[in-house]
Amino acid sequence: MMHNSPPKSFLNQDISPYKQGAVAFGIALVMMLLSTMTSPGKYSKIGHIAPWVALCGVILFFAIANSVLSLADHKNKLYWMQSIISFAFLLIAGGFIAYLISGVGIYDAGSVSWIYVVFTIGYLVFLSIVNLIKFFVALAQRQDKRLRGEE
Repeated sequence: MMHNSPPKSFLNQDISPYKQGAVAFGIALVMMLLSTMTSPGKYSKIGHIAPWVALCGVILFFAIANSVLSLADHKNKLYWMQSIISFAFLLIAGGFIAYLISGVGIYDAGSVSWIYVVFTIGYLVFLSIVNLIKFFVALAQRQDKRLRGEE
């Protein structure tokens, strides 16, 4: 008799930050192209910066998803480095593509440059909070083992 184990939760899977970044970049490309095709035109208030707005949404999504998925990772320093590289790639490559699609630079796209700064700081705070939570959980587990006499 074969016993099938239940599938692992999505949150418990060890997904590489590079894969997460590649998926986010793909989503960003699709969203930027869709935003260009569906925008009301270059004469609307947001039509010319629609690719930048779509990119900012994907950047926020990546920041939150990557931080949450880092809970399942056990190689903290490697995960951090790969996550920050993926985030930087998404900012730089996504910004370059948004510029090519829209024809508008980041400093001419309204407050997008400030959104980049806020999302970058927020992302680093998210990663720090998750690592602090992991540290406290590990500390509590060690204390629990010590109290039980298992160490």
